[in-house]
Amino acid sequence: MKRLFPLLLLTVLTAVSANAQDVKQLTTAEINAMYKTVSRLRASVHDPSVAHTTGSTFYIMGSHNGFARSTDNMQSWSGQSNNYYGRVDASGRVVSCSYADAYSVNQTTEVTALVNGQPTKVPFGPFDAKAWGNADQEGWNISGNMWAPDLIYNTEMQKWCMYMSVNGDLWHSVIVLLTSSSITGPYVYQGPVVYSGFRNTTIPEINWKKTDLELVIGEQETLPARYNVGNNWGTYWPNNIDPCVFYDETGKLWMSYGSWSGGIFMLELDEQTGLRDYTVQYPTQNDSQGRALSDPYFGIRIAGGYYSSGEGSYIQHIGDYYYLFMSYGGYAPGGYDNNGNPQGGYEMRTFRSTSPTGPYLDATNHDACYNGRYWLNFGPTAQTDGGMKLLGSYNNWGFQTVGECAQGHNSAIIDSKGRSF
Repeated sequence: MKRLFPLLLLTVLTAVSANAQDVKQLTTAEINAMYKTVSRLRASVHDPSVAHTTGSTFYIMGSHNGFARSTDNMQSWSGQSNNYYGRVDASGRVVSCSYADAYSVNQTTEVTALVNGQPTKVPFGPFDAKAWGNADQEGWNISGNMWAPDLIYNTEMQKWCMYMSVNGDLWHSVIVLLTSSSITGPYVYQGPVVYSGFRNTTIPEINWKKTDLELVIGEQETLPARYNVGNNWGTYWPNNIDPCVFYDETGKLWMSYGSWSGGIFMLELDEQTGLRDYTVQYPTQNDSQGRALSDPYFGIRIAGGYYSSGEGSYIQHIGDYYYLFMSYGGYAPGGYDNNGNPQGGYEMRTFRSTSPTGPYLDATNHDACYNGRYWLNFGPTAQTDGGMKLLGSYNNWGFQTVGECAQGHNSAIIDSKGRSF
């Protein structure tokens, strides 16, 4: 059951006469009388990515195999089967498989990369994404570490593309691409898009040589010092989770990604394969404290850095701007202190830019990208108030049974009528 707000929030607070001179303060009973009770079906999907197919049908996909469908313009939702993984068998057919078997053998075996400055077809893989996420961590399992997929239809490939975070400890994460001819699957693993957590190690499955790093920067005898930072990885570099993939207004395909740690980064993708565009080069550029603003492998930093909070980036072109939606803070079910103050759960913030690569600014020209230091950017003791706040923790306002805290990872969409949600 869901109670719907009146169309104008102003009417919740006051009733204004036609001549705007007499203002009546509404009582709680009068406010409650303005509601109507309607029935809705609900489904639980964590870290949602929303996609539109036809008419009034929408799908949402999320972490831990969450999957739901709405056939009434996002009013009611029903949970869908989460067995949407596939693999290619010996005869070349796509057959269903468990998620445990879905990430080991990539199907894309050739990409175009720069060799001596010239676009050249080169071998791609093999890349065992499950082994990289495992990173020899005791107790790790794939079922609890498939985080925050993003779902988009690739018009060149004519495939539904699911960009999944395979999360590992110690920043050993990788964002991968899986594709399907149907939005409901089965989705087949095509290959990695970007890795994090490089380390010199004797464990063959997770050695940095097992990544695509050399496809980007060329063959290396040793792991470059820029990336060889061991347990200080998060000080400099992103944790590669939370992808958001979108087309810009010229038809180029982009992916933002990252969480806390070294910030949120942006890469250009290849529209033909859905993977990274290995022919695009990014300069090495650092900020005043030696943190990457642009990096040959990770791309362009568009937000965050210095462990300042920020995750779940989502970008949607609305009107004349690219809007960056982010979650500051963290999952905080503790709610409120004894004085009713929120304890710093997730807050949704937004910035905008005229370019996919930024800069992303708020209405006061506060940059989403941090330069030079850490900032506490959420909660009652925040040091900065950057980003236009869309949602945050609230109490029950006196006429709801409960309040709400920690509005986290979001997605956005424009429907067939041009309305932004």
